[in-house]
Amino acid sequence: LKRCFDSIMSVIEKPGGVHPKMAKGLQKVFDKVEKVGGDIRAHKRRRTSLRTWKDSNENTMYLD
Repeated sequence: LKRCFDSIMSVIEKPGGVHPKMAKGLQKVFDKVEKVGGDIRAHKRRRTSLRTWKDSNENTMYLD
């Protein structure tokens, strides 16, 4: 996963940038990555423990 993410970042960081259609596709990917990262950050910042399975979402269900 890290290798794939690094290859995506290397394409984006090129001086010429990326084609607009490719940028649109990459934006969808980064939106999903940002959502998962935000869910994990929110889960780690919790002060109380989870009371039920409903306090989690699909991204944080199996985190300890």
